[in-house]
Amino acid sequence: MEGQAAPARSVPRSSRLAAVIASYAVAAALGYLVGVKGVPPFGAGPTSPRRAALRVGRVLGQAEPQGPPEAWEALKSDVAVVREDWPPALGKVFDLVVAARGLRNGGKADWAEAQQLCRALKWPRCDQAALEDLRARSRP
Repeated sequence: MEGQAAPARSVPRSSRLAAVIASYAVAAALGYLVGVKGVPPFGAGPTSPRRAALRVGRVLGQAEPQGPPEAWEALKSDVAVVREDWPPALGKVFDLVVAARGLRNGGKADWAEAQQLCRALKWPRCDQAALEDLRARSRP
């Protein structure tokens, strides 16, 4: 037995299983945080028009977005960046959706601004019920 190498030790099966379970638990926790907050839990990084559009789109896709005040402040700047890229005619419609969804107001709809923008667009209905319907339908 002198010339034979010692058998290679393998990691016990229970340790590998625990590592796999732990990685799934971490992934699930991060997914939960991103889903609940509606924004990535890490620093937003530099704001490019593309990145701003992704963040605004993500929030618009949520029924009732929630987040800390800092996230809403960051979203305000993202909305401004996205707004700059829209042509003036479509920008007014974007502003209406932003007001109805409350993207500049912590998620609380600004109905007065929404009605004013709606009337400026000369839409046939600008009452509260029509704007609430717009708010509900503005999700992809």
